[in-house]
Amino acid sequence: MRETDISKFTEKENESFMPDHGAKRLFKGVGRALFTLFMVLVFAGGIVAISLSIYVAGIAAEPTGINLKAKSVNQTSFIYVKNKKGKFKKYKSLYSSENRVWVNFNDIPENMKQAQIAIEDKRFFDHHGVDLNRTFGAVLHLTSGDSSYGGSTLTQQLIKNISDDNEVSLNRKIREIVKALKLETEYTKDEILEAYLNVVNYGNNCQGVQSAANLYFGKNIQKCSLAQCAAIAGITQNPSKYNPLYHPEHNKKRRELVLSEMYDQKIITKEEYKAALKESAKMKFVGFKKSNKKNIGSKIQNWYMDELQRDLQQDLATYYNISEKAASNKIFTEGLKIYSAMDQDAQSYLEKAARNINTTYDSGMQCAATMIDMKGAVIATTGSSQEKTKNLVFDRATQSVLQPGSSIKPVVVYSYAIEKGKLNYSSVVKDEPLEKYKVVNGQYVAGPNNWYHSYKGNMLLPDAIEWSANATAVQVMNTITPQAAYNQVLTLQGFTHLDEKDRTNTGGLSIGGLTGGVTVREMAATFTYMGNGGKYFKPYTYYYVTDSDGNVIIDNRFE
Repeated sequence: MRETDISKFTEKENESFMPDHGAKRLFKGVGRALFTLFMVLVFAGGIVAISLSIYVAGIAAEPTGINLKAKSVNQTSFIYVKNKKGKFKKYKSLYSSENRVWVNFNDIPENMKQAQIAIEDKRFFDHHGVDLNRTFGAVLHLTSGDSSYGGSTLTQQLIKNISDDNEVSLNRKIREIVKALKLETEYTKDEILEAYLNVVNYGNNCQGVQSAANLYFGKNIQKCSLAQCAAIAGITQNPSKYNPLYHPEHNKKRRELVLSEMYDQKIITKEEYKAALKESAKMKFVGFKKSNKKNIGSKIQNWYMDELQRDLQQDLATYYNISEKAASNKIFTEGLKIYSAMDQDAQSYLEKAARNINTTYDSGMQCAATMIDMKGAVIATTGSSQEKTKNLVFDRATQSVLQPGSSIKPVVVYSYAIEKGKLNYSSVVKDEPLEKYKVVNGQYVAGPNNWYHSYKGNMLLPDAIEWSANATAVQVMNTITPQAAYNQVLTLQGFTHLDEKDRTNTGGLSIGGLTGGVTVREMAATFTYMGNGGKYFKPYTYYYVTDSDGNVIIDNRFE
């Protein structure tokens, strides 16, 4: 019987099979890695797609903030206040003074319409608000850092002009696209084109083609020639660069490009094209004329109306996701009805009282004051002790961020301690310094000092408030922690101007020596929650606002 060397056989077998097994394991490992990577990408892509869908759906659910019918008639808005019988009466009119005259669609010459479409959006009547080819090109350029590529349709440009959204980002482009698609379901192409030609900036503060025709050619748009319409249409891409009064040579190149596009798109004949070029070569512009009209200054409104206007402007900007400038335009052109919370008697009293403060020892002393009811309605306010001479001037009640000093003690440290069960109204508090109160020259020092230059040991809480003791406030703050008090006032009491350093500053929120600060209105609002069961209401200057059709768009009323 033949002997077999098993070890040799095994060794040879291993030599012959190991490379194949190693290759298989290698390919198997690579395959698993690629599959894992693929699944990760699929999973991540799914999350991105879902997130994007939710984001887009959220934008689609938002109101566009665009009312073309209201724009077309440049409607006056009105502010209403309650009379002594509690009924709302018209108090003030708000209207626009911009250089714009609306022209109805049928009164705009065909050459003007076609010139604008030819140079800005030649497929205007074929798309539904978004030209996908141009949009994808714009997005690609945007992601590569180039924001100069013009991918917007006339509809998108109209939205940008009305919302004044000039942010260069992918988010803005998405918002613009969604709003454009939505707008084209709400209005016809003719209505959109009419609005565009009446709203867009044509340089030199000219809003719309009529004011542009008046300024540049001294005539109405109906009487403008083909070449003149091309000159106006060419301005929109860059109102500064193609301004015919300051850069006539740039406008000449641009208007001749407009005419070339109209000819190439077979909108005009060869004869019309040549005649327009001939006129373009010798085109002259009228420009500004001296006016015999005297400038009539607007009536000086009281401090309350300033504050209401600023509040409404911010609220509309937030509600419609537009700029504050665009929100201001809505206030003065769209026939809003604003129901103010102002108490006329209280407002008159407060302004007179502010002007009569005693400045014997400080001639430059200023004061500001705000009166708020228990549900947050601002009923009166004044931003200075001096008489107003202009509208929308600096308001010390809402725009001046100051140190509150001892007035902060009742509304932050003591009230929070009572609410959390650390104290009650008959508690005894320590009137003594903290051993480690403040760092001075690298060393902790005890404090703080009291205004009466001593410490009383123990005090009842009402006495501590009456004496305005600094040491008791800091002792209580030390037990509840500055971090807790900081979170309280930031999230529940409307303080919006604090500094991050105030989060750990024991003395800041206890005795009013903040790194940041508070406004008069913020302090008035935070004091109200002590008298209404611990409820805080954000201060407001109007109850509600309706659009030109009577629909409530912002409502501050509480049931």
